[in-house]
Amino acid sequence: MTAVTLFQHSKDFETYAAGDVIFETDQPGEKMYVVQEGEVDLLIHGKLVETLQEGGIMGEMALIEHAPRVGTAIARTDCKVVPIDEKRFTFMVQQTPFFAIQVMRVLAARLRKADELI
Repeated sequence: MTAVTLFQHSKDFETYAAGDVIFETDQPGEKMYVVQEGEVDLLIHGKLVETLQEGGIMGEMALIEHAPRVGTAIARTDCKVVPIDEKRFTFMVQQTPFFAIQVMRVLAARLRKADELI
């Protein structure tokens, strides 16, 4: 089961218009997000590093580490994103262990991409 499938019917989404900032570098990270609809750009140091589409995961590092965010997320299009706080994340991992694997795969892919840029 993918993040798209898990959250496609979630009613507790947040909406953002194209150009809206979802979160910014150095903000406290208490939630991660799954893109339910639309597209979101992820930037690091002002540079576009990834555009997420439906089912994309963002903000996971700050949630897991309890550290300030390292990037900025900006709605590329009008979008809906589902917030996931630590309590919900823990519940999701217990109920759907594959969700944890998906989040780890996202982290691993982003680390590899960052390595390539260094």
